[in-house]
Amino acid sequence: MAVTHTWSVKDQLKTRTQDGLSKVVFSVVWKLFSEETVDGKTYTTSSANKISLNTDNLDSSTFIAFADLTKNQVVGWVKTKIDADIAEGFGVVCAEWEAGHKRNIAKQINPPTAEEKASWVA
Repeated sequence: MAVTHTWSVKDQLKTRTQDGLSKVVFSVVWKLFSEETVDGKTYTTSSANKISLNTDNLDSSTFIAFADLTKNQVVGWVKTKIDADIAEGFGVVCAEWEAGHKRNIAKQINPPTAEEKASWVA
């Protein structure tokens, strides 16, 4: 089976009034949860972080009211910002987060190291 990745955001979003608009979302806590099931055993890993969204140059004609936001919209903003940050020299893109999770799970399935009992112990 393949690793599945699920991006989500905490339901408590940081907002402010800006440019005459209220409840402008400017900070979000995101989470990436990844899992894979092999031979009936599920392996998981997760990462989370806070990210500041770009709220420069807000346009009231395209602004989405807080009450109308969906989880998918906010997750989309987060992923766009994560990918944009790499151009400014910060962090890694979303695909690399997912690749790192895939490597982590692969190591859980096939650990690169082991702890063995010494041969002289009865």
